[in-house]
Amino acid sequence: MLCSAQQNSLSSDLKASALKDAACAVPADAKEAEPTMAGLPIRSGGREVGSIVLVQGTCHCQGKNCDALVYLSNGQQYRLALHEKYASLHPMKIVKRGMPSLTGQFELSPLKMETTVYDWDGKNYRASLCATVTKGKRAPAIAQHPCKPLPQ
Repeated sequence: MLCSAQQNSLSSDLKASALKDAACAVPADAKEAEPTMAGLPIRSGGREVGSIVLVQGTCHCQGKNCDALVYLSNGQQYRLALHEKYASLHPMKIVKRGMPSLTGQFELSPLKMETTVYDWDGKNYRASLCATVTKGKRAPAIAQHPCKPLPQ
């Protein structure tokens, strides 16, 4: 999970964008508790270029996998670059075309995870490496497979 920042450390604009982009369909008679949000900055070249926002709440999570949104900053505005459900999503030290790659883990079971690496193609983040990781007694088994294309 993201643990770097608490909900109050996100700008009001970024919070509003995340709530809108991760909105859930909740029946009118059901009351949804306010979701919690955590943010993690994306840095490149010593400056903040975006944020990862994890939204947790009843309708935002499936097991340990919750809404994970990647926003790129352009001055004071944010553009949604990626929205998936992950148990964890964070920037890597690898930089491609000026932006750090991202790695996300989707928990299938306590012993099995889907791992996806996203690389920047100059306009968007694209899945470049996908694998199923199964924890073993000694070392995990890693089975690489083709990535599913994201909707455009």
